[in-house]
Amino acid sequence: MASETSKISGSPSQGHVSSGLNPVAVNSVTYLGTIVVYLLAFFLREFPKPVPFPAAGCLVPSDGDFGEWTPAGYVLMALWCFHFMRRFVEVLFVHEYKRKMSYVESVGAPVYYWLFGFWTGLSLRPDLGYVNTYLSMFVIGCLMFFVGEVGNGVSHLQLRSLRSNKNTHLLYQTKSQHVVPNGLMFELVSCPHYFFEIVSWLGFSLATWALSVVVFLAATVLTLCIYGHKKHQAYRTEFDGREGRELYPPNRKALIPFVF
Repeated sequence: MASETSKISGSPSQGHVSSGLNPVAVNSVTYLGTIVVYLLAFFLREFPKPVPFPAAGCLVPSDGDFGEWTPAGYVLMALWCFHFMRRFVEVLFVHEYKRKMSYVESVGAPVYYWLFGFWTGLSLRPDLGYVNTYLSMFVIGCLMFFVGEVGNGVSHLQLRSLRSNKNTHLLYQTKSQHVVPNGLMFELVSCPHYFFEIVSWLGFSLATWALSVVVFLAATVLTLCIYGHKKHQAYRTEFDGREGRELYPPNRKALIPFVF
């Protein structure tokens, strides 16, 4: 996403940014702010009510009684808050940043996330016309979101373990050796953390069917496909099997197992 480029999981071709802001501070404020603006948009009834469909509301018909189940809105709120709180914790304790964030990134990241957070909070308000989707889609979507969150977090911890073990691969460089990341979803794709990020928001979209979430999913897929392809190509360039270097697994895909 907008702030992904400043993490150590960025490609080695990224140049050093001599001037900019602390990425821990920027990303922390960004993720916490995304929670805050969502809650403000959802709870503050002073915002204008005549928000036209489909900007607010559900894109698919509800199944009657479940569409009026008020706690469903709080479940969706909990999922949203959990995701960005997890991202906040990872910024502090999991990720390692090798460069400053440029001023453009430092402004663009919070603007991007806060706009979507505010729009989503408005979109899911019952008083603005939102009703829940079919129960089956809601349950499957929430389960997909949970799988994506677990997979994303585990993948980030795997990358962190490469640093703590003093191993080196394309992204975490020391003076010891070069190692291709392996294990779990890394056996299938170069960027499992990106894959599971998409799974999370695909699940959230299925559970909500709000236009704001669908647009956010589309932006996420586009952005992470671009980043994932670049990182995959960089892996293959670094690990070419020559001069004692490892050969990057030829069947490993960039982002989506067996497909892309």
